[in-house]
Amino acid sequence: MQDFKLEPTASPGPSGFGERALSAIEDGAVIVAGFIVLALMLAVTADVIMRALFNYPLPNSYEYMELGLVFIVYLGAAQVQREKRHIAIDAVIKALPPRGGAFAEMLGCIAGLVLTAGIGWWGAQAAWNSFVTSEYIGSVARLPVLPARLALLCGVFILSVRLLVDTWRYACRVVNPHGPTPVMEGHV
Repeated sequence: MQDFKLEPTASPGPSGFGERALSAIEDGAVIVAGFIVLALMLAVTADVIMRALFNYPLPNSYEYMELGLVFIVYLGAAQVQREKRHIAIDAVIKALPPRGGAFAEMLGCIAGLVLTAGIGWWGAQAAWNSFVTSEYIGSVARLPVLPARLALLCGVFILSVRLLVDTWRYACRVVNPHGPTPVMEGHV
């Protein structure tokens, strides 16, 4: 049986300007998330050392972790979708004929779009509320919540664009299951 997952953009082959631009944005978001992972690792290490040697934990280390995880998860989601590295059980899709497999993948992307729309709607309301009320967490250092909420919105937006591109590609595969993978020339 033929597998109808879209190839990651890192694979050889033609790539339009829109695809390259979207991939660059996704890569930039992952780089930001990577630096936050590094910063959180250093903070946890410092917190453990401070607790063990001086019996004095770093103030608000838990809150930094809480906010940092939002950046890590949402800024990396679009690249995971692009590279098809998410957890998937595709035994059924592989057993389907070419059009059926492409159609099932397309439905999965549409379901992802619905989910990201809901998360985006909630995130926009939460970000506005954080902005209006100057929401913060932490007792010692007042950490603003708004940057994490904005990171969530950015990540959801980038993921939505990626899901739209993938939906279009799978729709083209439904129409022509043996044709080339369409390239989004000039479109993001």
